[in-house]
Amino acid sequence: MSYQIVDSIDHLSKKTEGLVELGCSYEISATVFSVSFSEACADFVRTMADYMLSGHEIKHDETVAYGYWLTKGKILDDRHLNFFEYNPEATEFIFGIENTLRYWCSQTTLCSREGAKFEAPRPDQMVAISDGVYEGDAVEGVRYGSPPHMSGWWLTTNRFDGDIKSLKVVHLFHLTENRPDLAKYLALPYGYRFSSQEDEVWFDGKAV
Repeated sequence: MSYQIVDSIDHLSKKTEGLVELGCSYEISATVFSVSFSEACADFVRTMADYMLSGHEIKHDETVAYGYWLTKGKILDDRHLNFFEYNPEATEFIFGIENTLRYWCSQTTLCSREGAKFEAPRPDQMVAISDGVYEGDAVEGVRYGSPPHMSGWWLTTNRFDGDIKSLKVVHLFHLTENRPDLAKYLALPYGYRFSSQEDEVWFDGKAV
């Protein structure tokens, strides 16, 4: 006996059928707003279902990280656990998981392209940035081994004068809110560097 993932007519929502019969308290349901994330949404639902079947019950209002971003399960009826996600500003949870999957797809695709291990930071970890990052300038980034509250990322532009005291330390969710184009690089492991202008990535053993 196994569960199935059922597709909505518009292909934007996925839900399980059969989890309750297998001993889980609820079926899983998730929604996106673009068909381009339909397959990724099915993968998400499958991951959450398998997680529950392995003995990890997801409770109402419990947060669950999926790669870089945070989701939350909410019981909206007696049978289904529906998933919400942090909005880009990380101030509240909103219906659907499209932003979560946008980060997931871009980061896993880039790590796969570079043959790098996927090591996503948390959005509440810190990143050091120079002037010009929020303004949209081309960015060079490096990820150093760091204490738990830090993501390890240091991001600079041509405006950086070399004085580390001029860098600002901000939460990663503020970075990805202001520069969503840089989110794809953030799951690269410690020791990696990137240049956003050339979309180049390389490993620097001295930065580990």
